[in-house]
Amino acid sequence: MTDRDDLFDYRQIMDQNVDEAQDHFHAIRQIDSVDRALLAALSHDARMSLTDLAERINVSRSTAYARLQRLREEGVITGFTASIDPQALGLGVAALVFIDIEQHDWRTLRSELAAIPGVEYLAMCAGRFDLMLLARAESIPALRDVLLEKIQRIAGVRSTESVFILDEVGSLPRRMP
Repeated sequence: MTDRDDLFDYRQIMDQNVDEAQDHFHAIRQIDSVDRALLAALSHDARMSLTDLAERINVSRSTAYARLQRLREEGVITGFTASIDPQALGLGVAALVFIDIEQHDWRTLRSELAAIPGVEYLAMCAGRFDLMLLARAESIPALRDVLLEKIQRIAGVRSTESVFILDEVGSLPRRMP
C-alpha cells in the first residue's frame, strides 16, 4: 500500500464520521412540537397508558405509538425509570463532591467512583475540578466514611471539595445509591 492509498482510506473514514455527525444532527432537527409534548408528558409520568398519552398531547393513539417508537429507536428516549425519594430510603444527608484527578487514567477513575455505594450521580467537568458527584448517606458519619475511606483512597484522586446540600428542588438523573 502506498502513501496515496493511506490518504484515500483516511479520507473515507473522515467522510463516514462527518456523515454520522450529520445524521445525528438531522435526527435532532426532526423533533417537533408533538414530540416535545410527548417527551414532556412522559417525563412527568412514564407509566401513563398510550391512550392517555395520546389524549394528553392531542393526537391519535396510532400517532402517539409511532412517535414513541421513533423516539426510542433514535435514542432520544433511552429508558423509563422510577423517581425515588432518598429520604424515604433513609438517605437524608447529601453532598456534592468536586474532585481533582490525575488525567492519565480518567476512565478507570470514573468507573471506580461511580461504583461506590452512595454515589448517585457522576459528571465530568471543565474548569477547576475534573469530576463532580452526588453522594447520599443516612448520616454525616456515614457520608464522611464515603468521602474519606472510599473516594479519597482511590489512587489518582488528587483532592476533593465537598458541599453539603441543605435543600433540593427538582432532580438529577438518578440511580439507586
